[in-house]
Amino acid sequence: MLAGGMQGEAIRALSARSLRVAEKGLRKGQGELSGGLSLAALVLDAWHRDRRYLDSKGTPRAIRLHGPAPSVEALVRSERSIKEAPELAKRLKALRLVVPSGRSLYKPASDIALISRYDPFVLQHVAKSLSVLLETIHGNLNGSGNSEPLLERFAEVPDLPNECIPAFQRFTKLHGWILLRTVNDWLESRRARRTSRGSKGIARAGIHVHAYVTQKRQQKTARRVKLSS
Repeated sequence: MLAGGMQGEAIRALSARSLRVAEKGLRKGQGELSGGLSLAALVLDAWHRDRRYLDSKGTPRAIRLHGPAPSVEALVRSERSIKEAPELAKRLKALRLVVPSGRSLYKPASDIALISRYDPFVLQHVAKSLSVLLETIHGNLNGSGNSEPLLERFAEVPDLPNECIPAFQRFTKLHGWILLRTVNDWLESRRARRTSRGSKGIARAGIHVHAYVTQKRQQKTARRVKLSS
């Protein structure tokens, strides 16, 4: 909008109006698709775990997008009973997290929710990621001496050669996948049943892993100018 010539004040006014509309929609219950990317990940993971959705080889079956089980919509409802389950099923199709497999049937593209474009699901995921990181740091700094701090660590070197970056990407992707799979299995085996969620306290818990590479800018050496006398 700035590049198109709009003034900053006009952009601020539009942003404020959009925020008011979003808050109004949330109060009316239109925010049930919040956590869309994490919910999509739960759906895809369940598709790879639930025996009703697996064939004789243990691979995900091709199912309908809508309707009663087995369907993508039913998988959404099994994770979270929301009115927008049909809409979320269509979103999974639009984001190509589920792909066509025969006549009116679909299969998961993967067992993880991987989106490679700027979608509202992704932007929401970014905001939540920053929020939970700050919550973890705040909790660790302000927790009592008797409470166990949550994991918040990093491994970094300041001088990794550029030719090692592809190997670093492959190494962290492999070992990060192993860590996440192990933690996910542990969490899934301990999830509260839907019938007991109201009587017992529950919490959203998980782990977030990311690798980073920050290229250093080479400082230009100042040229010395000799002054002739």
